[in-house]
Amino acid sequence: MGRPRVAGSQLGLLGREPDFRRLFLATLASGAGTWLALVALEVDVWTRTHSSGWVAALLIADLLPTFLIGILVGPLIDRFSRRQLMVGADLARFGVFAVLPFTTSATQVVALAALAGIATGFFRPAAYAGIPNLVQEDDLAHANSLLQAIDNLTWALGSIAGGALVAASGVDAAYWINACTFLVSAIFLYGIPQRLLQATQAASRGHWADLRDGFSLTVRSKALLTVLIAWITYCVEKVAP
Repeated sequence: MGRPRVAGSQLGLLGREPDFRRLFLATLASGAGTWLALVALEVDVWTRTHSSGWVAALLIADLLPTFLIGILVGPLIDRFSRRQLMVGADLARFGVFAVLPFTTSATQVVALAALAGIATGFFRPAAYAGIPNLVQEDDLAHANSLLQAIDNLTWALGSIAGGALVAASGVDAAYWINACTFLVSAIFLYGIPQRLLQATQAASRGHWADLRDGFSLTVRSKALLTVLIAWITYCVEKVAP
């Protein structure tokens, strides 16, 4: 990276690593938009249909792509520009929420939510994959912990803020604010040099071979299998009402 750095506290890491700080702030803005948006989407679909089935369809459309992309497309993500993927995901979600105030049916809302979910599915793996290139090895655990903490915080507070905002101003106001959070995230990410987010091209034996290798390694490693189970449980808890 070109300059000596001293490992320290988690918050100190934000002060001494400006590019990681940009990624952190982008993740904060993006995460806040994601979870604030989910409340607005649920209220919108329920108001239009008064159907729990439609709300369930919305949740599946919005959250399932994140899980599937992380499992099935992860190796492919490493072969593209991480910065372009994340900026593109943010701009796609900005476009989705700028269009949502003009929708006329629950079907349109669910379809747009699915597009936002797909974009989120590409954003998160790219963000976490870029961390090792932005901090020194001694700070890697702190950096991952910070991003995970902010993800949990935006999940908890974003949902509360989303409910309050929808109650006070309606879903359209929530949609516009959500759109702005993704635009802010894209601006932060654009300030990170591509060479820092992705130092080298990932080696590959082919997409499906890479998937087989990854699943095989996970099954053989108790530590990795534990992490996978914990991640699945974490995703289910977020989806559960």
